[in-house]
Amino acid sequence: MSEPTQDACLEPEQHPKAAEFERLRAAIADERVRAHFPFRFLAANEAFARLVDAAAYGILSAVGALPGPGGTSVRQAKQDLSIPWRKTVPLHFCYEKLADAGVLARENGGYVPGAAPVAEFDDVAAELAAREPGAAVAADILRTLVDEAKRFFSGEATGDEILFAPDKLPLWLEYFSNGNLLYAINNKVGAEALARLLPPAGGAFEVLEIGGGCGSGAEEALRTLGSGITRYRFTEVAETFARHGERAAAAAAAPETTVEPARLDMTLPWASQGVEPGTFDAVYAVNCFHVAPDLDFVVAEAVKALKPGGAVVVSECVRPTKLARPIHAEIIFDFLDSFTDVITDPVKRPTHGFLTPAAWRATFEAAGLTDVTILPDVDAIAEEYPDFVVGAVIARADTTR
Repeated sequence: MSEPTQDACLEPEQHPKAAEFERLRAAIADERVRAHFPFRFLAANEAFARLVDAAAYGILSAVGALPGPGGTSVRQAKQDLSIPWRKTVPLHFCYEKLADAGVLARENGGYVPGAAPVAEFDDVAAELAAREPGAAVAADILRTLVDEAKRFFSGEATGDEILFAPDKLPLWLEYFSNGNLLYAINNKVGAEALARLLPPAGGAFEVLEIGGGCGSGAEEALRTLGSGITRYRFTEVAETFARHGERAAAAAAAPETTVEPARLDMTLPWASQGVEPGTFDAVYAVNCFHVAPDLDFVVAEAVKALKPGGAVVVSECVRPTKLARPIHAEIIFDFLDSFTDVITDPVKRPTHGFLTPAAWRATFEAAGLTDVTILPDVDAIAEEYPDFVVGAVIARADTTR
């Protein structure tokens, strides 16, 4: 691995994007939310974005899809390289991300070489590791995609077979953890959103978490809210992740909190899986609902589980509505069928992957939820910093339902 680049450990005021970071933090009006976005996170996130550019370039190079002077398009690359059509989703992402970075340029519906250079992958990976060691696992996952690009695009292996091979499990346990600041930010903002739902005079507050994975979301929520949560049902469908998640939730819970581990497939009726209607104050999910094949069904099931006046809280990457652009984290998940094979809707879900604030609002309102709040206001912040893509969406049920 190369040595860290020169600015890897710069003080905040010395970082090339220090002024942008200051504008971003100033745009987060809520002080409690702003505290979750220190310089340390912003610098690591910026390094990760450049690492994704380098990975996208490496993937296109590995499969012979980099455009020459005459340019190319997704359709042309698919034809020239005999790429199965459904595998063009990550191909399109790579072209768009590099065009957004100026490494490529859009021309006549296709792509030609651009003016901006792309950094060496190992250089940026070393910078990220030096700046934020817990986030270094992201480079290992991206490196896997570059190394396995030929097998994926030729149809020899699926994204699931590549990314979730048994020897890759330790990477995911590291990635989906609170030690990885790039992922933990969703857990922190989600816990902040949940905290705002606690009854002011105390009393019962019962939470159902869907798709709890390795447990980092539960861990953060339970530690943040402490005895404010009286009952926490942790659910996950994947057995391997569930075992880790259940242990994490149990270890983080206050003595006064009852933790209930359970298996739940959100794509099937929840009542038949032990979720009684009208029994939870909050249904909570971190980076989960966006993979629902039928999001309307999942949200409807969440609404059924709520007590009158309860709320659904989802903490996710959120795509800015006006300044829509490739979200760097999507490069990993665009290789997975579960991420891309979803029912879309022109308003509620225009595309696969992460939703915009407008799409979340339309989805929740169509399910009868009201007072939909994005915490923080992703669209307003993106006017100052287009790469801001973290938010929690809170949608409340009517108190009389």
